[in-house]
Amino acid sequence: MLGIIKGDLRFTYLNEMIKDSILSNNLHDFYNIDKLLIPFNGINSDYIIKGTNINIKDILKNNSINTIYTGNANNELVKLCLEHNITLYELLKDNGFVMENAYLTAKGIIHYMHDYLNDIKDYRVLVLGYGNIGFYMCQLLKSNKTSFSVYTQNPLEEKYILLNNYKLEKNITDDYDIIINTIPSNLNVNYDRLINTKIYDIASSPYGFNIEEIVKRNIKYEVVSAIPSKYAPYSAAKIVEKYIKKIYK
Repeated sequence: MLGIIKGDLRFTYLNEMIKDSILSNNLHDFYNIDKLLIPFNGINSDYIIKGTNINIKDILKNNSINTIYTGNANNELVKLCLEHNITLYELLKDNGFVMENAYLTAKGIIHYMHDYLNDIKDYRVLVLGYGNIGFYMCQLLKSNKTSFSVYTQNPLEEKYILLNNYKLEKNITDDYDIIINTIPSNLNVNYDRLINTKIYDIASSPYGFNIEEIVKRNIKYEVVSAIPSKYAPYSAAKIVEKYIKKIYK
């Protein structure tokens, strides 16, 4: 049986898809399970599963776990799985999952950007970063006939931006209505030039901008997380199901 730690809506749908599963954030509900799906951000250094008050060691004491699924594992989780001979599967290290999830994320952001007043093509957009999400964002912006540019600090990403005939931006400026950030690192920017720009930050912590500088200038800034679950939770759950079943024992 698969134990699923309760999280966002995609995990609720996943529980419905997999008949032999239990969804909970209560330690006492996890018994007679041999597989465990924990949140994508894993566990804390004290072994508490993130978003809960459950110590993962307590689940292991009460069950014969042979497989743990997560997004990214820290050293504590890796070591714990080695000690207990548990197969550890990190979804965010599976290129197939990452690409499918990134595509759904990009589609979700396009949907999120619509304000019920203007079509996306009426905006000037700057995409920061050209990894998996940035790649799909640019494809979708192009198909929507949106004027956009791409900024990166990575020479390899710069090469592929130019190969795809996208406009390469060398600076983060106020020439854009919307900035979409995918770079998980505070960027060196002139915040005074961003006052009239709407920023969607979809990167992981520490995000792309200094929050204190953002607040000081009252810049329109929003951290948008768990986008697949907010945009299309059932579809997001189907992607998770597909990949955890790859090594479902």
